[in-house]
Amino acid sequence: MSTLSNNNIYGYVAENWTSIRDAFEQNFIDGLDIGASLSIYHRGKCVVDLYGGWKDLERKKQPYTSDTLQIIFSTSKGILSAAIALCVDRGWLNYDEPIRKYWPEFGTHGKEDIIISDLLAHRAGLPYVSQSLSVDDVCNWTKMISLLINEKPHWKPGSTHGYHGHTIGYIAGELIHRVDPQHRSYSQFVRDELDQEYYVGIPDNDIDKYVAPLFEKQIEEEMPDLIADQTLSCSGALPLGQSEMIYNKPEIHRAILPAVNGIANARTLARIYSLLIGDVYENEKILKCLLSQKTLSEAIKNITPQNELDQTLYQIPTTFSKGGFQIYGDSFPVFGDGAFGHTGYGGSCAFAYPSQQLTYAYICNQLDPLSFTIDIRTKHIIQAIENIFKHQAI
Repeated sequence: MSTLSNNNIYGYVAENWTSIRDAFEQNFIDGLDIGASLSIYHRGKCVVDLYGGWKDLERKKQPYTSDTLQIIFSTSKGILSAAIALCVDRGWLNYDEPIRKYWPEFGTHGKEDIIISDLLAHRAGLPYVSQSLSVDDVCNWTKMISLLINEKPHWKPGSTHGYHGHTIGYIAGELIHRVDPQHRSYSQFVRDELDQEYYVGIPDNDIDKYVAPLFEKQIEEEMPDLIADQTLSCSGALPLGQSEMIYNKPEIHRAILPAVNGIANARTLARIYSLLIGDVYENEKILKCLLSQKTLSEAIKNITPQNELDQTLYQIPTTFSKGGFQIYGDSFPVFGDGAFGHTGYGGSCAFAYPSQQLTYAYICNQLDPLSFTIDIRTKHIIQAIENIFKHQAI
Protein backbone atom coordinates (compact mmCIF):
# COMPACT_ATOMS: atom_id res chain seq x y z
CA MET A 1 0.00 0.00 0.00
CA SER A 2 1.15 3.54 -0.73
CA THR A 3 0.92 6.17 1.95
CA LEU A 4 0.66 9.96 2.00
CA SER A 5 0.38 12.48 4.83
CA ASN A 6 0.85 16.13 5.66
CA ASN A 7 4.50 15.37 6.38
CA ASN A 8 4.96 14.42 2.75
CA ILE A 9 5.38 10.71 3.57
CA TYR A 10 5.14 8.42 0.57
CA GLY A 11 6.08 4.86 -0.20
CA TYR A 12 5.23 1.21 0.24
CA VAL A 13 4.38 -0.69 3.41
CA ALA A 14 3.47 -4.38 3.31
CA GLU A 15 0.61 -5.89 5.26
CA ASN A 16 1.47 -6.33 8.97
CA TRP A 17 4.14 -3.60 8.78
CA THR A 18 1.91 -0.50 8.83
CA SER A 19 3.01 0.51 12.33
CA ILE A 20 6.46 1.24 10.89
CA ARG A 21 4.97 4.03 8.82
CA ASP A 22 3.56 5.59 11.99
CA ALA A 23 6.94 5.41 13.74
CA PHE A 24 8.66 6.91 10.70
CA GLU A 25 6.22 9.82 10.55
CA GLN A 26 6.46 10.41 14.29
CA ASN A 27 10.09 11.39 13.81
CA PHE A 28 8.89 14.23 11.58
CA ILE A 29 6.10 15.21 13.96
CA ASP A 30 8.65 15.40 16.79
CA GLY A 31 10.91 17.67 14.73
CA LEU A 32 13.68 15.06 14.53
CA ASP A 33 13.73 14.90 10.74
CA ILE A 34 13.64 17.28 7.78
CA GLY A 35 13.97 14.65 5.05
CA ALA A 36 14.61 10.92 5.34
CA SER A 37 14.16 7.50 3.79
CA LEU A 38 13.62 4.11 5.43
CA SER A 39 13.74 0.62 3.97
CA ILE A 40 13.28 -2.80 5.55
CA TYR A 41 13.69 -6.21 3.93
CA HIS A 42 12.29 -9.34 5.57
CA ARG A 43 12.95 -12.85 4.30
CA GLY A 44 14.47 -11.39 1.15
CA LYS A 45 11.53 -9.16 0.25
CA CYS A 46 11.09 -5.42 0.66
CA VAL A 47 8.35 -4.86 3.25
CA VAL A 48 8.91 -1.16 3.93
CA ASP A 49 10.15 1.51 1.53
CA LEU A 50 9.29 4.98 2.83
CA TYR A 51 10.59 8.45 2.11
CA GLY A 52 9.35 11.85 3.08
CA GLY A 53 9.88 15.36 4.28
CA TRP A 54 11.90 17.91 2.40
CA LYS A 55 15.31 18.47 0.85
CA ASP A 56 15.39 22.17 1.74
CA LEU A 57 15.77 23.69 5.19
CA GLU A 58 12.88 26.12 4.62
CA ARG A 59 10.77 23.01 3.94
CA LYS A 60 7.80 22.33 1.70
CA LYS A 61 9.53 23.50 -1.48
CA GLN A 62 11.71 20.55 -2.56
CA PRO A 63 10.19 17.20 -1.56
CA TYR A 64 12.40 14.33 -0.40
CA THR A 65 11.42 11.58 -2.87
CA SER A 66 12.23 8.00 -3.82
CA ASP A 67 14.94 9.36 -6.14
CA THR A 68 16.64 11.45 -3.45
CA LEU A 69 20.19 10.42 -2.57
CA GLN A 70 22.08 11.18 0.62
CA ILE A 71 25.65 11.16 1.92
CA ILE A 72 25.66 8.53 4.66
CA PHE A 73 28.97 9.21 6.43
CA SER A 74 30.31 6.12 8.25
CA THR A 75 27.33 3.98 7.30
CA SER A 76 29.59 3.73 4.23
CA LYS A 77 31.96 1.58 6.30
CA GLY A 78 29.44 -1.25 6.40
CA ILE A 79 29.41 -1.33 2.61
CA LEU A 80 33.21 -1.21 2.63
CA SER A 81 33.14 -4.29 4.87
CA ALA A 82 30.73 -5.97 2.47
CA ALA A 83 33.08 -5.27 -0.45
CA ILE A 84 36.05 -6.75 1.41
CA ALA A 85 33.96 -9.79 2.40
CA LEU A 86 33.15 -10.33 -1.27
CA CYS A 87 36.90 -10.36 -2.04
CA VAL A 88 37.46 -12.85 0.79
CA ASP A 89 34.65 -15.06 -0.49
CA ARG A 90 36.26 -15.15 -3.93
CA GLY A 91 39.65 -16.06 -2.50
CA TRP A 92 41.30 -12.76 -3.41
CA LEU A 93 41.90 -11.74 0.22
CA ASN A 94 42.27 -13.48 3.57
CA TYR A 95 41.37 -11.68 6.81
CA ASP A 96 44.33 -13.31 8.59
CA GLU A 97 47.02 -12.37 6.08
CA PRO A 98 49.22 -9.26 6.36
CA ILE A 99 48.30 -6.36 4.12
CA ARG A 100 51.82 -6.38 2.68
CA LYS A 101 51.11 -9.76 1.04
CA TYR A 102 48.79 -7.97 -1.38
CA TRP A 103 50.40 -4.53 -1.23
CA PRO A 104 54.15 -4.83 -0.54
CA GLU A 105 54.81 -1.08 -0.39
CA PHE A 106 52.47 -0.76 2.59
CA GLY A 107 54.60 -3.03 4.79
CA THR A 108 57.09 -0.42 6.00
CA HIS A 109 57.62 1.87 9.03
CA GLY A 110 56.26 -0.63 11.56
CA LYS A 111 53.30 -1.76 9.44
CA GLU A 112 54.87 -5.05 8.32
CA ASP A 113 52.67 -7.28 10.49
CA ILE A 114 49.32 -5.48 10.20
CA ILE A 115 46.81 -8.07 9.05
CA ILE A 116 43.61 -7.27 7.20
CA SER A 117 41.38 -7.95 10.20
CA ASP A 118 43.50 -5.53 12.28
CA LEU A 119 42.70 -2.81 9.78
CA LEU A 120 38.99 -3.59 9.50
CA ALA A 121 38.50 -3.85 13.28
CA HIS A 122 40.29 -0.52 13.79
CA ARG A 123 43.32 -2.15 15.44
CA ALA A 124 45.99 -1.10 12.92
CA GLY A 125 47.16 2.00 14.81
CA LEU A 126 46.54 4.25 11.80
CA PRO A 127 43.52 6.39 12.79
CA TYR A 128 44.91 9.49 11.06
CA VAL A 129 47.97 10.77 9.21
CA SER A 130 50.39 12.90 11.17
CA GLN A 131 50.34 16.01 8.99
CA SER A 132 47.57 18.54 8.45
CA LEU A 133 45.51 17.93 5.33
CA SER A 134 43.37 20.02 2.99
CA VAL A 135 40.24 19.15 1.03
CA ASP A 136 42.40 18.85 -2.08
CA ASP A 137 44.62 16.37 -0.24
CA VAL A 138 41.85 14.03 0.87
CA CYS A 139 40.29 14.11 -2.60
CA ASN A 140 43.63 13.05 -4.14
CA TRP A 141 43.70 9.25 -3.91
CA THR A 142 47.32 8.92 -5.01
CA LYS A 143 48.53 11.41 -2.42
CA MET A 144 46.59 9.79 0.43
CA ILE A 145 47.91 6.35 -0.47
CA SER A 146 51.46 7.72 -0.50
CA LEU A 147 50.99 9.36 2.90
CA LEU A 148 49.62 6.14 4.39
CA ILE A 149 52.51 4.09 3.00
CA ASN A 150 54.88 6.41 4.88
CA GLU A 151 52.82 6.64 8.09
CA LYS A 152 53.95 4.94 11.29
CA PRO A 153 51.40 3.25 13.59
CA HIS A 154 50.32 5.32 16.59
CA TRP A 155 50.17 2.18 18.76
CA LYS A 156 51.37 -1.39 18.40
CA PRO A 157 49.11 -2.90 15.71
CA GLY A 158 46.66 -5.41 17.13
CA SER A 159 47.18 -4.39 20.75
CA THR A 160 44.04 -2.25 21.08
CA HIS A 161 41.50 -0.49 18.91
CA GLY A 162 40.70 3.09 17.99
CA TYR A 163 38.28 4.30 15.35
CA HIS A 164 39.93 4.86 11.94
CA GLY A 165 37.47 7.45 10.66
CA HIS A 166 38.88 7.98 7.16
CA THR A 167 42.13 6.06 6.77
CA ILE A 168 40.43 2.66 6.77
CA GLY A 169 38.66 3.60 3.55
CA TYR A 170 41.77 4.46 1.60
CA ILE A 171 43.68 1.36 2.73
CA ALA A 172 40.81 -1.09 2.20
CA GLY A 173 39.85 0.57 -1.08
CA GLU A 174 43.42 0.26 -2.35
CA LEU A 175 43.49 -3.41 -1.34
CA ILE A 176 40.34 -4.06 -3.36
CA HIS A 177 41.79 -2.24 -6.37
CA ARG A 178 44.98 -4.32 -6.19
CA VAL A 179 43.41 -7.77 -5.82
CA ASP A 180 40.50 -7.25 -8.21
CA PRO A 181 41.45 -9.02 -11.47
CA GLN A 182 40.02 -6.02 -13.36
CA HIS A 183 41.80 -3.51 -11.07
CA ARG A 184 38.70 -1.37 -10.82
CA SER A 185 38.52 1.68 -8.61
CA TYR A 186 36.65 1.15 -5.35
CA SER A 187 33.87 3.33 -6.74
CA GLN A 188 33.41 1.15 -9.81
CA PHE A 189 33.84 -2.11 -7.89
CA VAL A 190 30.96 -1.47 -5.48
CA ARG A 191 28.65 -0.31 -8.26
CA ASP A 192 29.43 -3.38 -10.37
CA GLU A 193 29.43 -5.96 -7.58
CA LEU A 194 27.04 -4.68 -4.89
CA ASP A 195 24.53 -2.21 -6.36
CA GLN A 196 24.51 0.15 -9.33
CA GLU A 197 22.78 2.79 -7.20
CA TYR A 198 25.47 2.94 -4.51
CA TYR A 199 27.90 5.75 -5.28
CA VAL A 200 31.30 6.58 -3.82
CA GLY A 201 32.30 9.44 -6.07
CA ILE A 202 29.30 10.35 -8.19
CA PRO A 203 30.06 10.33 -11.91
CA ASP A 204 28.33 13.49 -13.15
CA ASN A 205 26.02 16.42 -12.45
CA ASP A 206 22.98 14.41 -13.51
CA ILE A 207 23.43 12.35 -10.34
CA ASP A 208 24.55 15.24 -8.12
CA LYS A 209 21.22 17.01 -8.54
CA TYR A 210 19.52 14.18 -6.64
CA VAL A 211 21.77 14.52 -3.57
CA ALA A 212 19.98 16.20 -0.66
CA PRO A 213 21.90 18.89 1.25
CA LEU A 214 22.87 18.08 4.83
CA PHE A 215 21.81 20.24 7.77
CA GLU A 216 23.47 19.97 11.15
CA LYS A 217 21.61 20.61 14.38
CA GLN A 218 23.25 23.37 16.39
CA ILE A 219 24.21 22.31 19.90
CA GLU A 220 25.90 24.03 22.80
CA GLU A 221 27.63 20.92 24.11
CA GLU A 222 31.12 20.29 22.78
CA MET A 223 33.25 17.16 23.01
CA PRO A 224 36.83 18.48 22.75
CA ASP A 225 39.34 15.74 22.09
CA LEU A 226 42.40 16.31 19.92
CA ILE A 227 42.78 12.69 18.83
CA ALA A 228 39.08 12.33 18.03
CA ASP A 229 39.19 15.58 16.06
CA GLN A 230 42.18 14.42 14.01
CA THR A 231 40.45 11.11 13.36
CA LEU A 232 36.99 12.41 12.48
CA SER A 233 38.16 15.45 10.49
CA CYS A 234 40.81 13.54 8.51
CA SER A 235 43.62 15.60 10.01
CA GLY A 236 41.69 18.85 9.70
CA ALA A 237 40.52 18.59 6.08
CA LEU A 238 36.88 17.73 6.75
CA PRO A 239 35.81 19.39 10.02
CA LEU A 240 32.39 18.68 11.47
CA GLY A 241 30.24 21.11 13.43
CA GLN A 242 30.96 24.06 11.11
CA SER A 243 28.39 26.62 9.99
CA GLU A 244 29.04 25.55 6.39
CA MET A 245 28.72 21.80 5.89
CA ILE A 246 31.76 20.83 3.85
CA TYR A 247 30.15 17.53 2.82
CA ASN A 248 27.67 19.51 0.71
CA LYS A 249 30.44 20.61 -1.65
CA PRO A 250 30.45 19.04 -5.15
CA GLU A 251 34.16 18.14 -4.90
CA ILE A 252 33.37 15.93 -1.88
CA HIS A 253 30.53 14.27 -3.77
CA ARG A 254 32.90 13.45 -6.64
CA ALA A 255 35.80 12.20 -4.53
CA ILE A 256 36.39 8.56 -3.63
CA LEU A 257 36.27 8.47 0.18
CA PRO A 258 35.15 4.87 0.84
CA ALA A 259 34.78 5.25 4.61
CA VAL A 260 32.64 8.38 4.67
CA ASN A 261 31.06 9.59 1.43
CA GLY A 262 28.85 6.77 0.25
CA ILE A 263 25.80 8.25 -1.48
CA ALA A 264 22.61 6.22 -1.68
CA ASN A 265 19.02 5.90 -0.59
CA ALA A 266 17.79 3.57 2.13
CA ARG A 267 16.39 1.03 -0.33
CA THR A 268 19.82 0.41 -1.87
CA LEU A 269 21.48 -0.08 1.51
CA ALA A 270 18.83 -2.45 2.86
CA ARG A 271 18.98 -4.50 -0.34
CA ILE A 272 22.78 -4.85 -0.13
CA TYR A 273 22.53 -6.09 3.46
CA SER A 274 19.75 -8.48 2.49
CA LEU A 275 22.01 -9.95 -0.20
CA LEU A 276 24.70 -10.56 2.42
CA ILE A 277 22.44 -12.90 4.38
CA GLY A 278 20.31 -14.55 1.69
CA ASP A 279 18.60 -14.37 -1.68
CA VAL A 280 16.49 -11.33 -2.56
CA TYR A 281 13.18 -11.56 -4.42
CA GLU A 282 12.52 -8.40 -6.41
CA ASN A 283 10.72 -7.47 -9.64
CA GLU A 284 9.89 -11.13 -10.26
CA LYS A 285 13.59 -12.00 -10.16
CA ILE A 286 15.79 -13.82 -7.67
CA LEU A 287 19.04 -12.06 -6.78
CA LYS A 288 21.42 -14.65 -5.35
CA CYS A 289 23.12 -14.23 -1.99
CA LEU A 290 26.54 -12.60 -2.33
CA LEU A 291 28.39 -14.51 0.40
CA SER A 292 28.80 -18.06 1.60
CA GLN A 293 27.74 -18.75 5.16
CA LYS A 294 31.38 -19.48 6.01
CA THR A 295 32.55 -16.04 4.86
CA LEU A 296 29.65 -14.25 6.52
CA SER A 297 30.30 -16.01 9.83
CA GLU A 298 33.96 -15.02 9.69
CA ALA A 299 33.17 -11.43 8.68
CA ILE A 300 30.83 -10.83 11.63
CA LYS A 301 32.90 -12.63 14.28
CA ASN A 302 33.71 -10.39 17.23
CA ILE A 303 37.44 -9.75 17.74
CA THR A 304 37.15 -6.77 20.12
CA PRO A 305 37.98 -7.75 23.72
CA GLN A 306 35.15 -7.20 26.18
CA ASN A 307 35.07 -3.69 27.67
CA GLU A 308 38.03 -2.51 25.57
CA LEU A 309 37.64 1.26 25.16
CA ASP A 310 38.02 3.02 21.83
CA GLN A 311 41.32 4.91 21.89
CA THR A 312 40.26 7.59 19.40
CA LEU A 313 36.49 7.93 19.84
CA TYR A 314 36.01 9.46 23.28
CA GLN A 315 36.92 6.23 25.12
CA ILE A 316 33.50 4.69 24.47
CA PRO A 317 33.27 0.85 24.33
CA THR A 318 32.89 0.30 20.58
CA THR A 319 32.85 -3.27 19.26
CA PHE A 320 33.97 -4.33 15.79
CA SER A 321 34.01 -7.65 13.98
CA LYS A 322 36.80 -9.36 12.08
CA GLY A 323 35.35 -7.99 8.86
CA GLY A 324 34.86 -4.44 10.14
CA PHE A 325 31.17 -4.39 10.97
CA GLN A 326 29.80 -2.91 14.15
CA ILE A 327 28.20 -5.75 16.06
CA TYR A 328 25.70 -6.00 18.88
CA GLY A 329 26.92 -4.33 22.06
CA ASP A 330 26.74 -1.16 24.13
CA SER A 331 27.48 1.11 21.19
CA PHE A 332 25.39 -0.90 18.72
CA PRO A 333 22.29 -2.00 20.67
CA VAL A 334 20.39 -3.45 17.72
CA PHE A 335 18.03 -6.34 18.58
CA GLY A 336 20.54 -8.91 19.88
CA ASP A 337 23.51 -11.17 19.21
CA GLY A 338 24.21 -11.66 15.53
CA ALA A 339 23.19 -8.18 14.40
CA PHE A 340 25.81 -6.44 12.29
CA GLY A 341 26.03 -3.22 10.32
CA HIS A 342 27.26 0.33 10.74
CA THR A 343 26.03 3.71 11.90
CA GLY A 344 26.97 7.06 10.39
CA TYR A 345 27.58 10.51 11.81
CA GLY A 346 24.36 12.38 12.42
CA GLY A 347 21.89 9.50 12.36
CA SER A 348 22.12 7.25 9.30
CA CYS A 349 22.27 3.50 9.92
CA ALA A 350 22.12 0.18 8.08
CA PHE A 351 22.28 -3.35 9.45
CA ALA A 352 21.23 -6.97 9.21
CA TYR A 353 19.71 -9.21 11.87
CA PRO A 354 20.11 -12.69 10.38
CA SER A 355 18.13 -14.61 13.01
CA GLN A 356 14.99 -12.74 11.92
CA GLN A 357 16.06 -12.52 8.26
CA LEU A 358 15.68 -8.75 8.55
CA THR A 359 17.71 -5.88 7.11
CA TYR A 360 17.24 -2.19 7.77
CA ALA A 361 18.46 1.16 6.45
CA TYR A 362 17.64 4.70 7.50
CA ILE A 363 19.17 7.86 6.06
CA CYS A 364 18.45 11.50 6.82
CA ASN A 365 19.50 15.05 5.98
CA GLN A 366 19.16 16.50 9.49
CA LEU A 367 22.28 15.53 11.42
CA ASP A 368 22.40 15.14 15.17
CA PRO A 369 26.06 15.85 16.08
CA LEU A 370 25.78 13.73 19.24
CA SER A 371 24.74 10.59 17.36
CA PHE A 372 27.82 8.36 17.56
CA THR A 373 25.82 5.21 18.23
CA ILE A 374 22.23 4.25 17.39
CA ASP A 375 20.24 7.43 16.79
CA ILE A 376 16.95 8.09 18.60
CA ARG A 377 15.09 8.02 15.26
CA THR A 378 16.26 4.48 14.54
CA LYS A 379 15.54 3.47 18.14
CA HIS A 380 11.89 4.47 17.64
CA ILE A 381 11.62 2.34 14.52
CA ILE A 382 13.44 -0.63 16.06
CA GLN A 383 10.93 -0.56 18.91
CA ALA A 384 8.10 -0.70 16.38
CA ILE A 385 9.75 -3.65 14.62
CA GLU A 386 10.18 -5.49 17.92
CA ASN A 387 6.47 -4.99 18.64
CA ILE A 388 5.61 -6.53 15.27
CA PHE A 389 7.76 -9.59 15.96
CA LYS A 390 6.27 -9.90 19.43
CA HIS A 391 2.60 -9.53 18.59
CA GLN A 392 2.19 -10.68 14.98
CA ALA A 393 2.86 -13.96 13.23
CA ILE A 394 4.93 -12.90 10.25
